[in-house]
Amino acid sequence: MSPTSSGPHGRPGKPAARRAARARRDALPAADRELASAQIAAAAALAIAARIPAGSVVALYAAKGSEVDTAALEAALHAAGFTTAYPRVVGEARVLALHVARLADLAIAGHLGLREPGAATPEIASAAVAAFCIPGLAFDRTGGRIGWGLGHYDATLAAAPGALRIGLAFDAQLVAAVPREPHDILLHALVTESGLHEVGA
Repeated sequence: MSPTSSGPHGRPGKPAARRAARARRDALPAADRELASAQIAAAAALAIAARIPAGSVVALYAAKGSEVDTAALEAALHAAGFTTAYPRVVGEARVLALHVARLADLAIAGHLGLREPGAATPEIASAAVAAFCIPGLAFDRTGGRIGWGLGHYDATLAAAPGALRIGLAFDAQLVAAVPREPHDILLHALVTESGLHEVGA
């Protein structure tokens, strides 16, 4: 096993964990992902409304591939009086640019093939966002998360230390423990189709 595929004490490292987690997520039938995404949206909207005041800005993401879809969550948040923002990758910068927008305003942009807001949409500082809903490949109950490895969310969350951090995932993505590095930012909670998982619960 190569140094990049295993972590300390023989545990799988991040590259191996990413491959395994993505395979599990991709293997979920589309109908199951659609139903689970609706359940996740309902639970996430309740969790957000219970923790931050209406009128606050919530940063979402536009799902790519087999990620948890956020369309129903966006609708629920706007119905409850929240404002939504979406991230945009800017060049080689690690910190994401955040723009007040709706899913309908987004377009595929950049080499990552993500749906993003245009540069002309209203930008908002990371520190002005009250909550982030975050995608990923694998999550654990201590708030650990494995993403794509580019470091965008860790850098962005570090710039918004007061924000609520909620991971959105399918039950199949929840693992006993994810490999962690010092720069990794822990989540406050995870929402799957089974409901809200508080960190440490």
